[in-house]
Amino acid sequence: MAPENTKENRAERIKREKDGLDVWADIERYAETGFQAIDPDDLDRFKWYGLYTQRPAEEGFFMLRIRIPNGVLSSEQLETIGWLSRVYARSTGDITTRQCIQLHYVRIQDVPVIVRELGKVGLTTQETCGDVVRNVVGSPLAGIEAEELIDALPIVEEVSRLFLNDYAFSNLPRKFKISISGSSRPQEQHQINDIGLVATVSERGETGFDLWVGGGLGAVPHLGKRLNVFVRPQEVSEVITRVVEIFRDHGNRDNRKKARMKFLVAAWGVERFRAELEARLGRRLTESGEVETADASPSRWLGVGLQKNTDADGNPLYYLGLTVLRGRISGEQMVSVAGLARFYASGRIRLTNTQNLIVPDVPERFIETLSRELAALDLRLESSPFRQGTVACTGRQFCKLAVVETKDRAAEIVRYLEGAIPDFRDDIRISVTGCVNSCAQYQIADIGLVGVKGQENGEEVDYFQIHLGGQLGRNARFGRKLSKRVRVEEAKYYIERLIHVYRAQRLSERERFSDFIARHELRELETLDEQLASALELEEVLR
Repeated sequence: MAPENTKENRAERIKREKDGLDVWADIERYAETGFQAIDPDDLDRFKWYGLYTQRPAEEGFFMLRIRIPNGVLSSEQLETIGWLSRVYARSTGDITTRQCIQLHYVRIQDVPVIVRELGKVGLTTQETCGDVVRNVVGSPLAGIEAEELIDALPIVEEVSRLFLNDYAFSNLPRKFKISISGSSRPQEQHQINDIGLVATVSERGETGFDLWVGGGLGAVPHLGKRLNVFVRPQEVSEVITRVVEIFRDHGNRDNRKKARMKFLVAAWGVERFRAELEARLGRRLTESGEVETADASPSRWLGVGLQKNTDADGNPLYYLGLTVLRGRISGEQMVSVAGLARFYASGRIRLTNTQNLIVPDVPERFIETLSRELAALDLRLESSPFRQGTVACTGRQFCKLAVVETKDRAAEIVRYLEGAIPDFRDDIRISVTGCVNSCAQYQIADIGLVGVKGQENGEEVDYFQIHLGGQLGRNARFGRKLSKRVRVEEAKYYIERLIHVYRAQRLSERERFSDFIARHELRELETLDEQLASALELEEVLR
């Protein structure tokens, strides 16, 4: 139940007049009457069913986002998405940083049939957008990783079902994101989610979760705050429900720019938030004590890994973590991957928050053959750090907010760096983002490229604003924004120079890029890449 508003903005009026969940009948009606008949208010409510209009808006196309809790798919599900992509979406597909898949070029007249076909294989587009609890993310190795403390997959699925199609939670002040990790080396980005649960062991030897709240990116990023609360697995659903209720009832509904839970947590502070949570639960919560946070790594889930489970005869099983160049996967690729996973493995597929994918349950005798088959699809088991760690948002090709193109530019950057620095082996995360809204998470990237517009000689020019040194983990920090901008076509050369300087000046081969950046003053970072350029020019003169 939403609180009474003292000042109602357009978004709140639209939700009050008709709940987003109630727009499905209208979607079916507009499928008959056509794009031009759509009421602008209903167009906003379409988000509750995963629909956004895409660029160019006048052509009447939509982006359609599919909800995939924890990024776990069956071959039948991925095959269905691939087939629908080929028939209704020009064979498009983007893996998102929240383990979903987005289709493009979708027309309103095709939405009902697409949603019905997805429903036949247990998938939905519902509440992947809008002011609701979004897709719940988790470790793509849940249930199969040898080092995990808890198999959190059943918990993720339970929490996902908890809020889906529930009118008590279909009108939140803004979107709400949840991450649940059972891993001892979490990379599910709990520090940038509204709720982050990370597996831990209490002082009494009990396995459960450490609770974080109030993280989020966007134009005003906040790192999540530890409540120092220990949550037992059987308590997760209740605790999460009470946290979402707090946000629903106390989040800012007057100003959309301050409506995310990160602003509520910042205003209240940890102590007040915890007190309110305990009051709603009707009990005191156990403290989690000291918890060590692991550093994140773009290559964490890639390559060949041994699973903790075996086949029916006790033989070992392996997962293959594969790179998907800048997260774009075609309908043909999806259908092919589904078939290969079914033939050589168990028919399961996992999506990662780095826009890559995993095929688990592979017998040892099939690893080499399957990896060759997947490489033929440009899904690589062995790849460069640039391919592994580069993520890109939808960009100007489809997104109405983006000011520069991103997907093709990211592919260009990756391919250039692979040729220019073929011996580079360090983990590095590069974000190619079309605007400040951070769908590609530029604030937590080693190198964040943010699209902006500029002028040169009276003409409009596409630039990337530079952010350097972001990371999650034990020394979490957002990348520092430089005044420096580079033309989008020059970005690959800038990164090349930057990496050469890093390799030449780091304290040791173990110094991470973000740590290297952290020990420089902002004024030094503005010209860091120029140090190499000057050295190369001098070397050329001396020759």
